[in-house]
Amino acid sequence: MDDSDNSINLFFITRRRLLTGTATGAAAWPFQAKSLAGELTDGSAADPALRLCGNWQRIHDETLALCREQQRLETHLARIVGFPCAKVRLADGTDVTLHSIESLNDAHSPENEVEWGRALADFVAHRARWDAADAEIGYSRTDELIRQSEAAESALLDDLPQTAATSIEGILAKLKVILRDGEHWEHPDDFPWPHIRSVLNDLIRLHGLDAATNPSSEKQQNSQSR
Repeated sequence: MDDSDNSINLFFITRRRLLTGTATGAAAWPFQAKSLAGELTDGSAADPALRLCGNWQRIHDETLALCREQQRLETHLARIVGFPCAKVRLADGTDVTLHSIESLNDAHSPENEVEWGRALADFVAHRARWDAADAEIGYSRTDELIRQSEAAESALLDDLPQTAATSIEGILAKLKVILRDGEHWEHPDDFPWPHIRSVLNDLIRLHGLDAATNPSSEKQQNSQSR
């Protein structure tokens, strides 16, 4: 075992990699240029896929904002209280710092019963201080809001394959949602993301949209922000 617990409870770690891609999240939709110019056709305006993707993007942006707030609150808690932990001496004499009840239980042995009991009491007291500060600033409340927002995103994403696009803008929007969501969870240079990005680039170019909305430029901005 290392001198610190390698399995810190995920409750204390902002779980999504969303914040590595805020440039992508803030960038324009591929159909936005024509939409803002009032050039969408009647068919595009009524496209159910376009509406679904617009709703997904709105909720996705809300999730991003909540994740940024959660990260800020987490940093604040870590600074004023510290992540709950306790130091314990193992039976072999090794001192370790543990960050969960589970890891403390794993470290228990008859040889270190007294030392383990002290460490458990220290952890419980530390966790109580964390919980009190959490209740005051709303870290856990923000975490629950993120879960709700993610669930709403996921529900719309599940509906996407069954929602037929009736316009080129709807097709572009569906590809954009797939690309944007997938790149958050996997490396953006791995298959199939460059291939999807290439198809999206082709459609944008053939549809005559402004180059500023090209997702390859988003990818470059995103790389610079990491």
